[in-house]
Amino acid sequence: MRVLIVNMDSVGEGLAFALRCSKAGHEVRLFLDKSCNQKIGDGFKGITKVDNWVASVKWADLIFPTGNHQFLPKMDALRRMGVKIFGPSVESASLEIDREKGMKFLEKHGIRVPEYQEFKTLEQARDHVKKTEQRFVFKTLGDEDDKSLSYCAKSPADMVERINRWIDLKLNPSGPVMLQEFIEGTEFAVSRWVGKNGFVGQYNENFEHKKLLSGNAGPNCGEAGTVQKYCDASTLGDEMLKPLEESLVKMGHLGDIDVNCIIDESGQAFPLEFTCRPGWPAFNIMLVENDGDPVQWMLDACKGKDTTQFNTDVACGVVIAQPDYPYSKLTKKETDGIPVYGVTKKNADYIQAQSIRMDKKHMMDGDSIVERPMWTTCGDYLAVVTGTGETVKQATDRAYKTIKQIQVPDMIYRDDIGEKLEEEIETLHNFGYAEEFNYE
Repeated sequence: MRVLIVNMDSVGEGLAFALRCSKAGHEVRLFLDKSCNQKIGDGFKGITKVDNWVASVKWADLIFPTGNHQFLPKMDALRRMGVKIFGPSVESASLEIDREKGMKFLEKHGIRVPEYQEFKTLEQARDHVKKTEQRFVFKTLGDEDDKSLSYCAKSPADMVERINRWIDLKLNPSGPVMLQEFIEGTEFAVSRWVGKNGFVGQYNENFEHKKLLSGNAGPNCGEAGTVQKYCDASTLGDEMLKPLEESLVKMGHLGDIDVNCIIDESGQAFPLEFTCRPGWPAFNIMLVENDGDPVQWMLDACKGKDTTQFNTDVACGVVIAQPDYPYSKLTKKETDGIPVYGVTKKNADYIQAQSIRMDKKHMMDGDSIVERPMWTTCGDYLAVVTGTGETVKQATDRAYKTIKQIQVPDMIYRDDIGEKLEEEIETLHNFGYAEEFNYE
């Protein structure tokens, strides 16, 4: 098969998938958005990099976009012409990009959502917090707004000061903003792949770890690591995704869709937001849960067939990075050209390359220094190290065993991915959720 991967974000999140497709015998072309270090993927055999993805459309049997914020009108038009694109439509992507639309979509399908209110300006949102003196979660709603402005306040005063700081820094979003009711509870998410005629494969239940530092401290970095599992049955999936299946098909959605939720202290699940694309590092963890061909099932899904072969092991993924992650303000020169030691034929399947290229670097061969091609950095988001097992503890232990084999100066990673689940899984079991997870 000829596979065209359209890498939309800046970290090379499509590289690990490209390498697996090539290893399976497929022809692979990789397009990197201009925000990427264009050296990503250099030197790896079996991957052809292209500067213009549109020029490869006729060549490709399948196009796989890694995101949902670029090129979608063009992809919708190509899909109408019969091109097989395993990714979201403009309409389905808007469920994530326009958070208010996503909430109303859920409400339309009978799913209870947290109370929220929209404001045209930061000043209006701040004044509402001062007036109500309630604790809120702040989110942006505009198409191009920086989702890193999402903020869960510790108190009403904390939210007021946070918004004041954004105003002082002139970080005014281009569109409206949302204040969402704060709900105490356990975060827990569920996703599923969507094909031409509906869902394919099993539900994938997952626990994200969004903060940079262990103990869930530090800045929000999206996901520093995730624990997930394909499940034969999912209460959360039946509640949050099953009612949406028919509408998603009508929207032309293809690929992954995820709903992150909060389970409150009474056991009520509330949806918080959509992810209508392959998440990262989540998708890189899914790669090790696929027992069949890495891409053939995607083409089959576009044709209305379900040929998925996902195993039901618990899988863990831990992001390894280098300074100045997660800010990415350093120049390409400062994050480029650093050797990544410890990647071997034995452990490479468990290390999902991101901002990586092959280059000749010095290494040890016994007691001698030699120069050979090896993994080399070209960014700050380096790889996702994975592990699988029958339990959360077994999966995370295996991931960290591999991490201990990797050497990068000033390597950054959380050392506690999955630990919080020892208590959270027991809590969720009491409410009938996460029933196929066991901590140990």
